[in-house]
Amino acid sequence: MTSGVREHHWVLTLQYNNGRQLATRQGLLPVQPGMTRQQAYLAVCQDVCAELGIPDQACVVTHFSLAPNQL
Repeated sequence: MTSGVREHHWVLTLQYNNGRQLATRQGLLPVQPGMTRQQAYLAVCQDVCAELGIPDQACVVTHFSLAPNQL
């Protein structure tokens, strides 16, 4: 990992398909210096929606957690 980049663990739960489906995903995000929590949230949402084939604005986030991975 390059200098200044910190690894964060995230968990995201989405409700989609008109409320008929629910998905929870988790992963690691390398957070660049100066990156905001909002930028991290948007990056995670975009990746998960693409993975699940959910069009933009077609889901509801029911849970989002982001924390440094290092204990």
